[in-house]
Formats: sequence, structure tokens, C-alpha cells
Amino acid sequence: MNTVFLIILSFLSLFATSPEVREVRSWTVDSGSVIEIGGSTNISSFRCESKNYQGGDILTETYFLVRDRSEWSGEITLETENFDCFNALMTKDFRETLQMEQHPTIGVRFLKMIKESENINQENLKGEVEITLAGVSIIYPISCVFLAKNGRKALLTGERKLAFTDFEIDPPVKLLGTIKVRDSIEVSFGLVLEELL
Repeated sequence: MNTVFLIILSFLSLFATSPEVREVRSWTVDSGSVIEIGGSTNISSFRCESKNYQGGDILTETYFLVRDRSEWSGEITLETENFDCFNALMTKDFRETLQMEQHPTIGVRFLKMIKESENINQENLKGEVEITLAGVSIIYPISCVFLAKNGRKALLTGERKLAFTDFEIDPPVKLLGTIKVRDSIEVSFGLVLEELL
């Protein structure tokens, strides 16, 4: 009787410790991706877009077969000097505000984003994103949309509102206080992805 019990116990232990079956897909971020930071002043709104992004950053999709769940992770790195606000003075102020000389890059890192729902060619993802501005990193909740295109191409889109003061940055004030940049800004992205084989 004890022998049968030990065999069953050993079998259950082996099953419990076996690694979960998963599939891993890697996606490279294409140079055609668009990343924008938008905001407003007491006079007008502004939009600063990352130009000359070279691409090549990698996002990883891990699919757990038993749970029928995908988890996304990965990071993109942007050069602060490549942001263009379509106005020379605004672009200069934007780069100074983000302390480009001391902190030349902006980081966007995706943390354990999981599929929340899906329909034909679209998955709604929910998770967290870590944004690094001026050397300060903050984690925010985020929702994204993954749109499958034909073949190995896809598009990952999303946006997140945040504040300059989250990153210990004082919103700029210009022309003796007559122009004030509001604290609230929004980071939005449309990442063109291609699956690596």
C-alpha cells in the first residue's frame, strides 16, 4: 500500500514541477513607428514627434498554452534630440525641459502586458509601462491594442497621460510668465512590428 502511495505522490510531484508549455515570439520595432508627446500651454497645444527613429528594438510575446494567455515585454529607447515639435523655439524648450544634455534618451518599457480581450485581427492588452524621462522612471498602468496585419506585420498602439512633475520636472514658463506649459502631457505611440523568424 505504501509503495502505491509513493508512486502516486512521485507522479503528482513530477507533474506539479514540470515547466509550463509556452511559445515565445520576438517582434522587432520598425523605423516607421510613430511616438509622440503632446501637451498644451495657456495659449495653444503642441505636439512633439520622434523623428529618425532607427528601429531595431525588440518586444517579446510569450504565449502560455495551458492558460491561453500572452504576456508582452520589451523596451524602446528614443533619442531626445530627435524629437521635433514643428516649431524651432518649442523644440529647443522641449529638449531643455527634458534635460537632453544630462539625459539624452527617453525609455518606454512594457511590463507583463496580457491579453484582456480579442476579436478578429485585434487583441486588447492591459498591463504596465515604465516611462523614463530626465533620468526618472515611473510605472503606469496602460491599455494597448495589437492589430495583426497580413503576414508577419503588426501594429501596437496606445497612449498614456502623465505629468511633468511626476518626473520632478517643472513645466516651462516663458516670456516673463505670459506663456505657461500645463503639467499634463500625453505619450502616444503606434509601433510597427515585424515578427522575427
